[in-house]
Amino acid sequence: MKILPHEEVICDEQSMVIENLTKQYANNVVLDSLSLTINTGEIHGILGRNGVGKTTLIECAVGLKSFNQGSIKIRGLNILEDRDKIIKHVGIQPQEANLFPRLTIMETMELFSSFYGEILSYHNIVEMLDLDKIKNKRVNSLSTGQKQRLLVALSLIGNPSLIILDEPTTGIDPQIKQLIWQVLNKMKSQNKSILLSTHNMEEAEKICDRISILHDKKIILTGTPSEIINKYRKTKNDTLEDVFLLLTGTTLRGGMD
Repeated sequence: MKILPHEEVICDEQSMVIENLTKQYANNVVLDSLSLTINTGEIHGILGRNGVGKTTLIECAVGLKSFNQGSIKIRGLNILEDRDKIIKHVGIQPQEANLFPRLTIMETMELFSSFYGEILSYHNIVEMLDLDKIKNKRVNSLSTGQKQRLLVALSLIGNPSLIILDEPTTGIDPQIKQLIWQVLNKMKSQNKSILLSTHNMEEAEKICDRISILHDKKIILTGTPSEIINKYRKTKNDTLEDVFLLLTGTTLRGGMD
């Protein structure tokens, strides 16, 4: 641990620590005494069925939603006490975002860059995500894949040490998925931490250093994809998806799946 001049505490090994997090709406408990640790310089995937609370977990983690009990620390700072400091270190890609529809990609990047002190070059980010050829296209005319790349780009612009992505590759072409994976691995190589929620088992296996399975309001296990497969598989050919189904059930839930 070391103290920076403005008294921000930086944790060298742990980027985020969530302990005993509980979130409920009236009598409906969504997250129950959940604990999770994200290490510095890792890609960490959260797997879970629809409606299990992945987005709620992310929103609580960055202070967008209040929670009933527990603690959340990012870079050693408490989200309840130091949110203004924390937000400088975090980049977020939500499932949906209310962008200005008439702005172009480049105008949107310029606007968001004005929110931060230290930024990454938005010209480089646009090029990295292959948006440079359409940088003058308006937001309201973007395809799903183009808008998803823009949202990922916006999560990077503030030069965050922790990048949080909510299902970043859902509903997009394999080519765009591969491009986003490349960008995330590049960010990891710069010692940035990445937390992403996903339904894509291939994504979890290929790019995540560790994964956590969220089920029945808790993180039921954490480990590398290979550790989890080897521990819980029933046959030598079982995949991560097979293990996920074994642990979370195969029965369809009306109105959820």
